[in-house]
Amino acid sequence: MKINNLKKLIQSGSIHLKNSCVIEIIGDKDKVFDLLQGQVTSDIKLLEDGQSQLSCICNHKGMIMADFIIIFDGECYKLVVKENIENILIKELTPFANLSSVKLLKSKLKVIGTISHTKIPNSYLSNELFSTCVDLKDAFESNNEISEDVWEASNKLLGNYFLEESDISKFRPQELNYDELRVSFDKGCYRGQEIVARMRYLGVNRRKFLTFVVNDDYVDSEDVRLIGNKIKINKNYIFNGIILRDQLDTIKKLPGIELIS
Repeated sequence: MKINNLKKLIQSGSIHLKNSCVIEIIGDKDKVFDLLQGQVTSDIKLLEDGQSQLSCICNHKGMIMADFIIIFDGECYKLVVKENIENILIKELTPFANLSSVKLLKSKLKVIGTISHTKIPNSYLSNELFSTCVDLKDAFESNNEISEDVWEASNKLLGNYFLEESDISKFRPQELNYDELRVSFDKGCYRGQEIVARMRYLGVNRRKFLTFVVNDDYVDSEDVRLIGNKIKINKNYIFNGIILRDQLDTIKKLPGIELIS
């Protein structure tokens, strides 16, 4: 698929992400920082005022328990998470929050997702085609509203997969491309860090997480493990899948496949 055609698949605009919510972490700024830095897989030292960052938390076995976007406004850290994962995230963080004397509070702010064909200063992910960001607002107004499918598809094309509730504790970061987008291998310890790092440097990863763009000629293959849902945009379907690395060249030749990235 040509770059221009791929760009046409994804329209720019904004959406109120009604299935997402905001968790605000309240307490002494240094204690909040230490709590997050010791639990999340990303390095929040890299966050500057107004920036956002993809992240997740793992259990002691290195399995992903929740994924989210961290937003820092210079004073407070807020976590944007899907509502069906919110309670799991709170359950995972609460014991450590209590030890740190900080509180986890659900905010009433609305989560607004934006796709732009130009660079966005507070984007959490971008490529040469478009950027994505989330903002927190009291109300949603847009002259160019996009659909939830377009929002999900844009993230898939950027290599970003949002967990479903059924995915909890079933994957390690390397299996979902989280090691590239949500994990820092330069920061200190977090739960599961030893296993995640060992897989990175000592393990042999025989599988590959990919984004597929296909047309109606594509027939589901037993060699592609579907992850999440297929999304139809115009005449194409966009989805994520896991394959064996040594089968990549064979899968690329399947009828109906327009892009694998």
